Parts: sequence; C-alpha cells; structure tokens
Amino acid sequence: MDNRLEISYGIVDAFCEGRLGNSMTIPEKVDTTSERDRDDGVMVCTVHPNIETSLRCNKCGRPMCTKCAVQTPVGYRCRECVRKQQNVFFDAQMIDYLIAAGVSLALSFMAAMFLSRIGWFFLAFILAPAAGALIGTVVLRLTGKRRGRYTGAVVGTCVVLGALPFLLVNPLTIGIYLFMATGAAAAQFGLRLTA
Repeated sequence: MDNRLEISYGIVDAFCEGRLGNSMTIPEKVDTTSERDRDDGVMVCTVHPNIETSLRCNKCGRPMCTKCAVQTPVGYRCRECVRKQQNVFFDAQMIDYLIAAGVSLALSFMAAMFLSRIGWFFLAFILAPAAGALIGTVVLRLTGKRRGRYTGAVVGTCVVLGALPFLLVNPLTIGIYLFMATGAAAAQFGLRLTA
C-alpha cells in the first residue's frame, strides 16, 4: 500500500516539475494579485473596481464580482473566458451575413406582399410562422449550416425590414406577420427574442 502511494506522489511531482513532457500541461493562471489587490489586501473585481470580492475565475484566476460571474458546470468563470469558449461554436464568414440579409429581406418582402393582398388577418396566424420557419431554413441551407453569433439577429431584422412597406397597406395582418414570422425565423438560429 505504501509503495503505491510513493508512486502516485512521484507522478504528481514529475507532473508539477514538467518532467512528463508536453502532453500534460497545467493551464496558465493570470497573476492579478499585484494589479487588483488593494493596499489592505482586499481583492476587487477587474471590471467593477469599486466592488470588493473573494471570488476568482476558475480558468484564468481573475478576481470577479457576482455580477461578472457566470456559473458553468465546472464552477464560476468570468465573462471573457466564457465568450472565448463559446467562440468555437461560431464559424460563419462575412459572406454568410450578406447571404442571410439578402435572402431574408427578399423572402420576407414576398411573404408580406402575399399576406397584405389576401387581407384576411386570421390567415396570418397560420402563414406567418410557416413563412418565418421557411426563411430561417432557406438561410441555413444557403449558408452551409454555418452559424454566426449574429446571424439570427440579421435574419430577424431583415424579416422586419422586408415587411415594413406593407405595414401601411394592411396594418393588422402585417403586424401579426411581423411578430410571428420574426420569432419563427430567429428561432432557427437559437435566438430568443425576449425583453
């Protein structure tokens, strides 16, 4: 039993001294003690320097207040570390935003024109979500299913802009269309339209 304990301590010592090679590394910690500690030894938040804290990011070690802390499955992290981690999921290029804007603007214009000519507002409850979902799906397919951080916002904005010329022609039907189609189109990209 003691022999196993000595072996495990030997591995830990080798790991800490860096003798195990480059395959195992310890994440670098940011030394913020000299920057953000006050003279009396109290840590302050790096974003809000007037708030005292004892909380640190478990990734970079930066002091943060409860307003800046984001709870993750592995502990609290600062917003900068969470944003860096989420950037991996977004792979859209600039052309994708242009495609999303052009396609959603054109399709929304055609859908709003169709609904304003029909004039029956109760059909807007059925057709508007279908039109929004169709716009979102077409944009996703044309961009190769690449996701951008702001693609949902671009699509939602262009759905609204495409329907605005018809708002004066039939305000009730187009109002319903704006509300329901924008939500359905933006939902295709995981964007939640909440206040």
